[in-house]
Amino acid sequence: MSTQEIPSHQGIHHLKLPVTDLERSTRWYHDVLGARRLTELDHRRPDGTLFAVILDIPGINGKVELRLDPATAAALKGYDFLTLTIEDRPALDAWIARLDALGIPHSPAIVAMVGWLLVATDPDGQRLRFYTRQPHGLEPSTVEFKSPWLGTGPLAPEQDTAVCAVATMKALPGHADEVRELMRSVAQDTRQEDGCLAYLVHQAEDAPGTVVVYERWASPAALAAHHRTAHMDAFKKATGSLVEWPPRQEMLTPCD
Repeated sequence: MSTQEIPSHQGIHHLKLPVTDLERSTRWYHDVLGARRLTELDHRRPDGTLFAVILDIPGINGKVELRLDPATAAALKGYDFLTLTIEDRPALDAWIARLDALGIPHSPAIVAMVGWLLVATDPDGQRLRFYTRQPHGLEPSTVEFKSPWLGTGPLAPEQDTAVCAVATMKALPGHADEVRELMRSVAQDTRQEDGCLAYLVHQAEDAPGTVVVYERWASPAALAAHHRTAHMDAFKKATGSLVEWPPRQEMLTPCD
């Protein structure tokens, strides 16, 4: 082990969250946490394209960056980046009332390892948590390990029910741009669905009119429910005369 003295640092400079829509997520964190966008720190490429915004959020030391990164946001749906400290159960109940007033989906009060826990989902399905500083004082046997809102680490292989698929859709001549735009729209809605772990849209390199979708779902039931959603019905109707129908879908199986 090295005996060299560890250099000092001054704490966290900023946190970074991946999002699919900068304006939407900025509004959400403003409405829920009172976040203020620091427009003078907007991140833009040389051509002026906005790719990140910086937020000042009351109670958080350091800034929070929202980075436009749809693929990462989709892959990390359900992950909890931020856990904020609140005082006690009455404070948690006050947050429940606020989230209800805003129409924000959230968990009930959860018995966590030490304190009470409240979980809300942001527009990308990432989880914002509120954890009480004051312990709940309950027996360890009451901890809600099976709550879908309480992450307890990766599942054992025999418990993992996730399914993966690749779908390929070929646009008819002259309709490639229209199909890609429809695909982007349905992808945004799909990433908000319960059980959607990843939904990534690609264009075939050698065939610009071909769209390839990689999707991963928490269970076969979640995938089946996806195909019954209103946005998928609308997508099928809109693309019925624009693509070679039906698209080709292949289920994937792990190799290790």
